[in-house]
Amino acid sequence: MEITNKDEVSSRVDKDAIEEYLAGICRELITVPHGRGVAYGDLVTLDVLEPEARRAYKEIAAAIVDGYRQSHGLHRS
Repeated sequence: MEITNKDEVSSRVDKDAIEEYLAGICRELITVPHGRGVAYGDLVTLDVLEPEARRAYKEIAAAIVDGYRQSHGLHRS
């Protein structure tokens, strides 16, 4: 599961509790740093992302591939 980390949230939101809960029910939890490239809700391409966000999205892609391989009994070659 991927979550986007946003700095400005209501004080009623316990981000640590949310992350802890999600980490307990997901195979992997990857947090994407909040940035302007994603904030507009438009089509996102890697070239508009800050380096940390770009790295996080690449981790997400790798996690999806790893999960597919695991669920289908495939191994890296």
